[in-house]
Amino acid sequence: MYESPEFIARQLRKPSGDFAGTIAEKMGEGNRSLYDLMLGSMLIKDHDSILEIGFGSGTHFSDLLARAKNINVTGIDYSPDMTNMAKTNNKDEQRAGRLKLHTGNSNRLPFEDNSFHTVFCNMVIYFWDDPAEHLGEIQRVLKPGGLFYTGMRTRDSMLQFPFTKFGFNLYSIDQWKSVLQSHGFFIVRELRQKDPVFDDGENRVELESVSIAAKKQG
Repeated sequence: MYESPEFIARQLRKPSGDFAGTIAEKMGEGNRSLYDLMLGSMLIKDHDSILEIGFGSGTHFSDLLARAKNINVTGIDYSPDMTNMAKTNNKDEQRAGRLKLHTGNSNRLPFEDNSFHTVFCNMVIYFWDDPAEHLGEIQRVLKPGGLFYTGMRTRDSMLQFPFTKFGFNLYSIDQWKSVLQSHGFFIVRELRQKDPVFDDGENRVELESVSIAAKKQG
């Protein structure tokens, strides 16, 4: 059944109800190449503590946990349905104490100051109506010198989707880097890649993924 762009936009912001599983699957497929770029760009060391904002169905956590020894991963997602789905998909990791999952908003993170070596998010910044609130919290929970990784698509890539007209805050790469710098981050590196053509049956688009690493100053 065809779903309107407005409905898709609301679901992408906060998957819920009967459509949550479908949107989680679509997000996982559509964002896999971006996640691989992000994962390959992250500097992760043994025993690091890592926070992911907006983890979706969490099918990628095993890949992240395999990157180094004895790392601890925490996730927070705005959608209770996604949190429940990710918990179901990662029972072993949670039992082992290597993964902790929470429901909440990144403008009020339930973690102590200086908790994480790394914070990252993929395709999340579009839903931050006031980036300052979220970036301030990320600054707070990062350890001194910690890294924040933004995974995103170029603005031109995103404009190919009709749903981005409804509630999406789109940025060019330079615009987002300026936002980061104005909130106390130092840009460390930027990686881009052309993704395989994405075809969800309704849209056939060529996407460009970007991973931006920014360091907490101080």
